[in-house]
Amino acid sequence: MSHARFKSAPANRTKRETNSVAITCGEEQMKNVFGRSDSDKDGYLSKQELKKAFSDLGVEFPSLRAMSALWHADDNGDNYISKKELAELVKYTSTMNTCTNK
Repeated sequence: MSHARFKSAPANRTKRETNSVAITCGEEQMKNVFGRSDSDKDGYLSKQELKKAFSDLGVEFPSLRAMSALWHADDNGDNYISKKELAELVKYTSTMNTCTNK
């Protein structure tokens, strides 16, 4: 009995990238994306705003990523990302490696 083999993505691409072109996000691009995601312009990113930002970036499982981002970057535990906590958020998002060019 032979087993069907599936073609894997090229070594330099993720599964997600095989269907769409992705680019590496720079720190400034990430700050701009998250700045635009502050829908109520209060200077803080809520879980819902984070979810939308991750969705806009084309990240899989944006709800899960938003919860994880809060866990990683919300130093004071208020369930929001402040401007002071943005550096940690950018550090966390940089571990995702790619984003869509939106």
